Amino acid sequence: MKKISTVVFILCFVCLAFGQTEQKSVILKIGKQSFTLDDFEKNLEQMKVKYANLNPDMKKRLFDQFVREKLFLTAAKDAGTNLTEEQEKNLERLKMMYLMSNYVSAALKENPVTDTEVRQTYEKNPQQYMTAERRKLRHIIVPAEEKAKEILQQLKNGANFEEIAGQNNTDATKQRGGDLGWAQKGIYVKEFEDIAFSLKKGAISDIVKTQFGYHIIRVDDIEPSRQKSFPEVAQEIKRKIERDRILQMEQQLKKKYKVQIDYSAIEAINKK
Repeated sequence: MKKISTVVFILCFVCLAFGQTEQKSVILKIGKQSFTLDDFEKNLEQMKVKYANLNPDMKKRLFDQFVREKLFLTAAKDAGTNLTEEQEKNLERLKMMYLMSNYVSAALKENPVTDTEVRQTYEKNPQQYMTAERRKLRHIIVPAEEKAKEILQQLKNGANFEEIAGQNNTDATKQRGGDLGWAQKGIYVKEFEDIAFSLKKGAISDIVKTQFGYHIIRVDDIEPSRQKSFPEVAQEIKRKIERDRILQMEQQLKKKYKVQIDYSAIEAINKK
């Protein structure tokens, strides 16, 4: 039994040693430099690539890219190539942004937003989580009022709205029979919007004049405003609470470090 245990131990040791040797086996030489399989795998980790899932051609491309990077980096170092002053500044700013991000992330991790907080926020402010009413609109648009009056009479006599729009519209909706798609308030000019959002479903407007021409509007469908469900807005609420905490953190840090700000000095920049 003791002999069997010894053999097993030796086999395990050999397998471990083989694995380490494999990781340190040289896969690329550039001058006096050697790069191992471990170097390549670390490079893949930085790129967040699942190498095992790739096809052979893509694997070769990634390895060729690794070779290319090491080759040009070696040449750049040998040539004494340096970053420009602007690049150095950008690099410092990037490091600064990472540091700030890590600091804030750590603070939020120490005091995480709980599911209870998110739920309570949702239940206390239901009106904040309402969708806007949307309407599916179609229109006819022509440049002259007389033409618009003629078309309106045709519609009253039973003419097909889509066909007339396709024949007469002066905008891109001509190809779609006047279809404007779904819209909520704030999309169109006031004259158009006021009428479009006052009509009932299926109704056709009178002539509406805007800066673009003379319109006749039809409401094809209406999607009423509704309250969003909790799952729909949970992440949005969580991010809002986190933003509020960061703002609170900022105020606390200003007090801690006795921050003094001279906003009037900023005006001098514009005068230079």
